[in-house]
Amino acid sequence: MRRTTKSTTKAANKSNVAAPFDLSAVKTKSQEPAASAASRKSNRLFGIEEAPTFYPTKDEFRDPLRYIEKISPQGENMEGETRTNVNYLEQITKYHKLTGKSITKLPQLDKRPIDLYKLKNEVAARGGVQEVTRLKKWAEIGRELGYARKQCTSMSNALKTAYQKVVLPYEIWYGKHKNDIDQFTLKEDNGPSSSSSPTDSAENDNCEICHKNANEDSLLLCDGCNRGFHTYCLNPPLSSVPKTDWFCFQCLTAVGKDYGFEDGNEYSLNDFHTVCDNFKTNWFKKTHPKGCSTVTEEECESEFWRLVNNPHETCQVEYGADLHSTQHGSGFATADHIPKNALDPWNLNVIPVVPQSLFTYIKSDISGMMVPWLYVGMCFSAFCWHNEDHYTYSINYMHWGETKTWYGVPGSDTTKFEEAMRKAVPELFEQQPDLLFQLVTMLSPERLKKEDVNVYAVDQRPGQFVITYPKAYHSGFNHGFNFCEAVNFAPSEWIDYGLECVKSYKNYRRQPCFSHDNLLVTAARNLNSVENTDWLKRGLVEMQSREMTERQHVRARKLEEKVVAEADVREELQCVFCNCYSYLSYIGCDCTHKVACLEHVAELCTCDINSKVMHLQFTDHHLEELVQRVTHIGPTPDLWVEKLETVLNSRAALNMKKLRDLIREAHNSNVPQEPIDSLREFINVLDRWVADAERLLGPKPDNAKQTDARYERCQNLMERAQEIGFNLALLPDVESYAVKLKDVDDQITDELFASNDIDRQKSILDRGVRLRSDSRRFRELKKFMEYNMWEQSVREAYTAPFSAKTYKKLIKDGEEMGLTIESDALFKRLVDRDQHGRQAVQYVEDVIKGRQKIDPSNEQGILLIGRNAKNPDISVELDTQLINRLRHSMARSKTTLNDLHTMLNTQCTKPSIAERPSVSEAQRLTTATRELCYTSELATRLTRELARNSAWNEQLRSTLMNGRQKGLEVILKEILTNVQRITTSEGKPKIYCICRNKENGHMIACEICHEWYHVPCLRVARNIARSPTAYLCPACHPTTDALQKIPHQSKQPTLKEIADLVALAGQLSFRPKDYEAITHIYSIMLDYQSRVQAFCRSKAQLDHTDMDRIKFYLRTLMGLEVFLPGEADFLRAKVIVLTPVVESIARSTTSSPTLSSNSGSPPNVSSAANHVSGVNCNKAIISSPTSSGSSSVSSSMDHAQPERPSFKRKLVTTVGSPQDRPQKAIKLTLKPPKPPSPSPSSSPSSFAAYSFSSKKRKHRPDEDDLYKPSKK
Repeated sequence: MRRTTKSTTKAANKSNVAAPFDLSAVKTKSQEPAASAASRKSNRLFGIEEAPTFYPTKDEFRDPLRYIEKISPQGENMEGETRTNVNYLEQITKYHKLTGKSITKLPQLDKRPIDLYKLKNEVAARGGVQEVTRLKKWAEIGRELGYARKQCTSMSNALKTAYQKVVLPYEIWYGKHKNDIDQFTLKEDNGPSSSSSPTDSAENDNCEICHKNANEDSLLLCDGCNRGFHTYCLNPPLSSVPKTDWFCFQCLTAVGKDYGFEDGNEYSLNDFHTVCDNFKTNWFKKTHPKGCSTVTEEECESEFWRLVNNPHETCQVEYGADLHSTQHGSGFATADHIPKNALDPWNLNVIPVVPQSLFTYIKSDISGMMVPWLYVGMCFSAFCWHNEDHYTYSINYMHWGETKTWYGVPGSDTTKFEEAMRKAVPELFEQQPDLLFQLVTMLSPERLKKEDVNVYAVDQRPGQFVITYPKAYHSGFNHGFNFCEAVNFAPSEWIDYGLECVKSYKNYRRQPCFSHDNLLVTAARNLNSVENTDWLKRGLVEMQSREMTERQHVRARKLEEKVVAEADVREELQCVFCNCYSYLSYIGCDCTHKVACLEHVAELCTCDINSKVMHLQFTDHHLEELVQRVTHIGPTPDLWVEKLETVLNSRAALNMKKLRDLIREAHNSNVPQEPIDSLREFINVLDRWVADAERLLGPKPDNAKQTDARYERCQNLMERAQEIGFNLALLPDVESYAVKLKDVDDQITDELFASNDIDRQKSILDRGVRLRSDSRRFRELKKFMEYNMWEQSVREAYTAPFSAKTYKKLIKDGEEMGLTIESDALFKRLVDRDQHGRQAVQYVEDVIKGRQKIDPSNEQGILLIGRNAKNPDISVELDTQLINRLRHSMARSKTTLNDLHTMLNTQCTKPSIAERPSVSEAQRLTTATRELCYTSELATRLTRELARNSAWNEQLRSTLMNGRQKGLEVILKEILTNVQRITTSEGKPKIYCICRNKENGHMIACEICHEWYHVPCLRVARNIARSPTAYLCPACHPTTDALQKIPHQSKQPTLKEIADLVALAGQLSFRPKDYEAITHIYSIMLDYQSRVQAFCRSKAQLDHTDMDRIKFYLRTLMGLEVFLPGEADFLRAKVIVLTPVVESIARSTTSSPTLSSNSGSPPNVSSAANHVSGVNCNKAIISSPTSSGSSSVSSSMDHAQPERPSFKRKLVTTVGSPQDRPQKAIKLTLKPPKPPSPSPSSSPSSFAAYSFSSKKRKHRPDEDDLYKPSKK
C-alpha cells in the first residue's frame, strides 16, 4: 500500500529565499527519439500498448491548438482495491472493538495475514458461507487467495474459522444497518435546510433516530462524529452507556476518507532533492547497492504496482502537487517579463488564453484552470485515476528530472472504465457515488485490461509534452525527483464534452467551475469571426432546446413567471440541490434567498408550489434571437467552392489543415451535401496515406502487423500518391527511404557471406538496423551474424566454469534463432552439457545441505563429479565457490561425527543418569547431523536414542496430565509445590483443609471433626453447602462419594508409577528434560510414605487415642497429587472400624453447614451458623450446671482441631438464661442410640451417639495443639 503526503516548496519572498537550485544535478534534456524508444529493454508491464508519440515539424509547432486538433483522431481513440481492502480491515477492527472483542492480530495462514476483504468477496461470489461449506469450496477459495501449497484440510479449516469469527459477524451487522447508513449519508449530503442556521447542526443535542432531546442521561455520543443517539433507540438497544469508545454505524463504515493523503512538510528544491535521492537509494539498496541511478524504468514500474497492490506493506512518499504558479513562479516566461507578441505559442501561460481558446469567453474567476500548476515529484509519488475538470484538455510539460509514467484510457472507453472501477471497488462507490470525480482511486491497468478496457502508457522525459484529451481518464507515477508544469485548455472541439460533463456534475450534485450556458451566450454576443462557428451553433441549439423543455415542465405546474431586468441579471446563481448554475432561469421563493434550477422546484423549500416563482433572465424570444443570429452566420456556397479550388490547385503540398477548415465552414453555409461528402472522403484517403507514411517513417517500432516488407510498403505508398495526384508533404521522405533500403539490400551478396570481413558485415548490419530493414536478404544476414556471435559465446562458455544462467541464456538465444538438437550439433552439445552440468550442481547442492549422503571413501570422486570420462564432450568444470562450499561441508561433517562418537560412546555410557548428556544437548547435535554429507550409523543411533527419550516423555505426560490445558512443565511444578507443602505441614498452625493451606474463599466445617475445608478443594456442590443438613468430611465419613469428587491438578499418579518412570529414565542414554523434577517429587513422596508407614506401625493396634493423627494423615493423602493407595486404604479402614458410621444426623430445621468467606481471617461463627450434631466420641463429659448456669460438652477429638483464630465455640446446656452471660440459653437433649455391634477393636460400650441442638460450642484452651494428648 502506497501512502502519499502532499508537500509544498518554499515560495521565494524577502523573508525566506531558498538557495538557487543546481540544474546540473538533474536531467534537463530529453533523449534522442531513437534512444528514447529503446530506453525500455523489455515489453511494458501488463502488456500495455504505448500511447502515440508525435514529433511535430517546425511549421506544425507554430500553432499548438491546430496541431493538437490534427492529431486528435489518434489521441481520442487511443488499485483502488488496496484502499478498499484497508478500509474494510478498519471497519472490521472498529466493529469488533465496539462489541468488546478487539482484534489484536489478523488471522494468519502460511505465515502471512489472510486477506479478509478478498476472502469476503470470494465467499460472496460462491453463494455465501453456507453454500461454500455445503459444497466444500473452502479449498478452492484458498487457492484463489494464493494458498495452493498448503494442505487442503488445514487451509480450509483456517479460512472457515477466520471467516466465521471475524468476517461473518460484521457482515451480518452491516446487512442489518446498511439502510440506516444510507439514510444518514443522504441527510449529511443534503445539508441543513435554508431555514436553519449554520450552527444548528453543531449545537443540536437531539437523538439522530427519534429527533428528540429527552432523557439526556441516556444520550450516547459517537466518538467519531459527535452525533447523539438514545441507547434505547439503537438496534439492538444498549442497556447502558458504554465506558469505552463507541462509534455509530455511519462512522463505523465511513473509514478511509483521508484516501492515503496527508499534508507534508515544506521544502526548498534543494532540500526536497536530497529527500528524494535518499529515499530511492535506501528503497532499492538491496537490489542496487551501487545507487539508485542504476534502477531501470521497468524495475521502478514493477515495484510501484507491487506496493499499490499489497495492502500489508506501507510506503510513504511526498509529492509537491498542485503548487500554484502565481505563488511559486512558472518555468515558462510570463507576460510581465516578455512582450506578449514574443511569447512562444507552447508556453503554458499562453495556451489557455489564445483567441481560439473558449476560456476567453468565461467571465468568472477560473484561475485554477487557466493558470499553470507546478508538480515536484519523487519516486513512487503518484496521481490517481481521474479526468480533467469539465472534461477539458490538459497539457503537461516536464522541465527536468526523472521519468514520469502516464497511463491513459481513451474517451471512447470511459463507460467501460467506470463500470470496471465500480465492479472492482463497489464498497467505495456505495460510500461515495462521485468517487471518480476525486483524484483518490488507483486501480491496476492489469485489472482494467481484464475488463476489456483499452489502457495505454507513455514515459515522459525532460523537454516533452503530454496531452490528455476530453473524458480520457489518466493516472501515473514518478520514477524520481522531477519538475513538471501543467494547465487546462479548451479549444472549440471541446464544447460537446463540456456539456456532457456539466450534465454529469448535475447528476452527482457536484460543484462546477463555471456556467456552460454563460460561456455560450458570451461567445454568441462577442463573435467576431464567421469561421468555425459550428461548435457554437450546436451548443446554442442544444441549450435552447434543453431550456425550453424545462420551462414547459414548470409552466405545466402553473408557477408565476417574472422576467429579470437586464441590469439585474445575476450570473452566480446556483441550484440549492444539484449545485448547477441557473444562468438562463431559476426558481425562487420569498421564504429563502436561495434558488433552484427548473428541475428541482420541490427541493427549494417546503412551501406550497403556488408560492414559488420562475424568474427568466432570458426570455423565450431573446433565446430565439440569439440562436438565429448565430446559425445564419457563414460563407456562401460559391465562396466555399472558390476556397476549395484554391487549396487543391496550389503547387505546394496539400494543406490538410485548410481542407479540414473547409469541412467545418461547409456546415455554416448552404453548400450541398454531395461535395461535402466527397471532400470528406478525399480527406480520409489523405489521412490514411499520411498515417501509413508516418508509421513507416516514424522513429518508433511499427506496432501494426504488416505482411509486406518495408521496401514494398514504400513502393505501395508511391503508387497511391500517384493515384491521389496531388503534392504530398511526406512523399519525398518516402522516396528517399526506399532508395536507402534498396542500397542496403544490394550490398548483401553471396560474397559478403563467404568473406571473413566481420567489420564490413557488421557495418551493413548496423545500417540496416537503423533503417529497420526487414527484407529477406537482410534477415538472412542478421541471422548469419547472430549465429556467429552465438557460436562464439558458446565456445567461451565451454572454457569457463559451468554457469546455469549462462547456459540457459545461450539455449534460449539458440531457440529464438530456430536451432534444434536435430538440426545443429553445437546446439545439441550445449543442451547435453547444460543437462549434465545442472545434474552435477544439484547433486553437490544436495550433498552440501545433507539431502544426499555419500560414502566417506568416495570423497575424491564427488570433488570431480562434473567430469564425464565416458563422454568428455559433456564434461563441465564446476564453479570454484561451489567446490569450496563442498569441502567446507565435508570438514564440518567430520567434526560433527567426532562429536557424535564422543557423546554416544563415552558420555552416554556413564553409570549415573545425572552424569549423562541432557536431551537438549543431543537435540543441538541432531541439527548438525541433518546436514551431514556422509552416511553414518552413529546418526541413526542418535535418532533411535532420542526416540526413546520421546517415548519416556510421552509416558510421563500420560501418567501426570489429566487433559487440562496446561503444559507438562506447569503440571510438574504444581505437583512439586503440592507435595512439598503438604508433607511439611505437620505441626504448622493456621492451615486447614486437605490442601494444607491458609483460610481463603468459601469454607465449610465438618460437623464431627470441626476441620475447616475450602469448598473448591472438595468440590462441594452449592446446594449441599447451603443445605440445612450437616456436612461430614471425607476423613470422618470415608465411604462418601466425595472421595471420588476431590479435584486434582494432575491424574494423581501413584508412587509406584512415579518410581517406574524414574527407573525407566535410568535406562536412557540422555537425561530427560524433566528428570530432576520427577526425581525430586519421588524423593519427597518416598520419605513421606516412610513417615506414614512408621505411624501405622507405631502400635500393634491403633485405637481411639490415635484418631486425630489418623484423620490428619488421611487428609494429607487425599490432598496429595501423588497417591499412596495402600496407606490410604489402611487409614480409611481404621476410621471405619474406630468410628461408627452415622447415616443421619438430627438437626434443627434452622441449622445449616458452617460457611465462611475470605475476609482476611477465618470468619467468626455466629450463634446460628455453627452446630455440632451427631458427635461420636469415646467419652462425653456432661457437667452439672454450675453457678454460672453453663455446662460443657467435650470429646477427645476436640484436641485434634488446629487453631481457629477469633473463633469461639460454646455449648450451653442450662435451662434458663444466666444473668451474667450474654449467650442465649439452649436446652440440651441427649438421646442415646442403640449400642453398636461389637467389633474386634472396641467394646460394646465404647461409643455413644448424641444429637445436639445447639448454637455455640465452647472453645477449649488446649485446642491449638493437634497432637496434644486428650484430657480424661
